[in-house]
Amino acid sequence: MSTAYFALMPRDGLFCKDGRGWYTSDVGRSHAHAWPLPSTVRGALRAAWGQALMARRARALFPEAWEQETQGVHLGAVLTLRRPLDEAFAPRHRLWPTPADALAVAGHVRRLLPRPLPAGVGTLGTDDDEALERLWRPGMPPGKPQPLPSFWTEEALCGWLRGTSPGALGAPEPCRRTDVRVTLNAQTQTAEPGMLYQTEVLETLGAGGVQWALGVQCGLPEASPGFPGPVGLGGKRRLALAEPVPEELFSAPAGLPETSPGLRLILATPAHFRRGWLPDGLEREEHEGHPAWVGTLPGVEGRVVLRAALVPRPMDLSTWDMVRRAPRATRRWVPAGAAYFFQRVDGRPFHALRSLWLAAWGQDPEEGLGRVLPGHWNPEEETHP
Repeated sequence: MSTAYFALMPRDGLFCKDGRGWYTSDVGRSHAHAWPLPSTVRGALRAAWGQALMARRARALFPEAWEQETQGVHLGAVLTLRRPLDEAFAPRHRLWPTPADALAVAGHVRRLLPRPLPAGVGTLGTDDDEALERLWRPGMPPGKPQPLPSFWTEEALCGWLRGTSPGALGAPEPCRRTDVRVTLNAQTQTAEPGMLYQTEVLETLGAGGVQWALGVQCGLPEASPGFPGPVGLGGKRRLALAEPVPEELFSAPAGLPETSPGLRLILATPAHFRRGWLPDGLEREEHEGHPAWVGTLPGVEGRVVLRAALVPRPMDLSTWDMVRRAPRATRRWVPAGAAYFFQRVDGRPFHALRSLWLAAWGQDPEEGLGRVLPGHWNPEEETHP
C-alpha cells in the first residue's frame, strides 16, 4: 500500500448533485451539496485508477472487474483548502467545518458548555430513553443566535480546540452560480421544447486571485508516480487538476493540548455510525447509578462515558451504483462539525490528544468518513468566555 498526498483543483467550477430528484416542487431545478462529500472524491479517484490500469494494460475493464480492481483505492483525510494563487499549499490554508458547539450572539462566538440537567427536567421526544435523557445539555447565552459561516480558518479552529473563542467569525463563503441548460432528446440528440433545467455550480476561483481546492490523502494498492493526473469530479465530470502537497498539510498543528480533564471530539468529515447519531463502541450500561452510554473509542486509553452530543440535522445520502446500474441503499450520516463530549469512567484525564488528530471513527473509514479533531474540555467550566 502506497500513500499519495495531493490537492484537487477544479478548473471550471464544481457541481455535486444531492439525492433530491429533478421533479420536486422546484421543477427543473437541481440541488447541490455545499461541498463535495468524501464518497464523491473517492469515486472520482477510483475512476482515475481504473483508467490508469486500462492504459497500462492496453485493454478494457468490464464493470465487475473495474469494481474489484479499484477497491484498494482508499481515502484518508479530505481537507478544504483556500489559498492565494501565488502561494504553495500550507497548513495555514486549511479550512474546517464550523463546530456545532459554537453559537454566535451579538457579534461574538460563544462556546456551548454542556452541564448536567437538574433533577426532574426532561426533554420532548418520541422515545423514552433514560440514557438519552441523562446526557448533559449546554446553557444558552442570552440574545438571538446569528448564522455562522460554513468554514473556519486554521487559526480560529486551533484556538477553539484549546478552549478559546475566535475573534473573527470565519472564512468567506465560496461563490456560487446558476447555470441554465437544455434537456436533450435521447433519440434525436436535439433540444426538447420547453425543457430547461438549472444547476448550482460552486466556483473555485474567487475574486482577488483566491483558489479553493480539496486536500486529499489517498491510499493506493501500489506506488504510482504521477497519479492521479486530471480527474473528472462531480456532475458532468468537470476536470480537476492534481498538485502534489507535502505530508505536513495533514499533520496536527502546534499548540494542541496534550492532556485534558474531558475529551471533545469534533467531526472534520461526515461520519457513518451503525446507530445514527450514537458513536460505535458505546453500549447502554449503569454508570453512577443511572443508565448511560459507556464503552471504548479508537486510540483512547480506558473506558469512556458519553456526556453530551451536539449533532446537527443528519445527512441522507443517496448514490448510484455504476456497476449494477441501480440506486444504492440510502445512508444516513452525522454531518461534519458535530461535537461529542466524553469523560473517562475512572475519572482520570485524557492524554496524547495529538495522536487523535484526523483519526478515523465509525463505519466506512476507506471512504474518508469519521475523521475527528480532538479538543480540550473542562467538565467543571460553567462560564461563557
